[in-house]
Amino acid sequence: MDGRVAGKVAFITGAARGQGRSHAVRLAEEGADIIAIDICRQIDSVPYGMATPQDLDRTVKEVEALGRRIYATEADIRDIASLEAALAAASANWEVWTSSQRTPVSSVSVGWKSCRGRPGRT
Repeated sequence: MDGRVAGKVAFITGAARGQGRSHAVRLAEEGADIIAIDICRQIDSVPYGMATPQDLDRTVKEVEALGRRIYATEADIRDIASLEAALAAASANWEVWTSSQRTPVSSVSVGWKSCRGRPGRT
């Protein structure tokens, strides 16, 4: 598929609905494969309903309908270990998908460790 981001992998948090889903779908339309992360549960400090696993499933279906690959999982972006586990699992999947191309998924891992412990950062 030709597109502005063909051959790229997008790592999207909050992907189950709203802007996250719209970004996943738009990037898939432009040729990207997607790693979709969302917490898919309620957080006590959030006064509105959070996304659900069914919402994340809908994102998966919309991306797959465009002929793109997607790895979706539930993870909490406030927890570095959770993100690292999600990226490792996605990398393992991508290795199977791209064994002839050897596309390194880890290249999307840009600096979240540098945010650890800094006020106002997650």
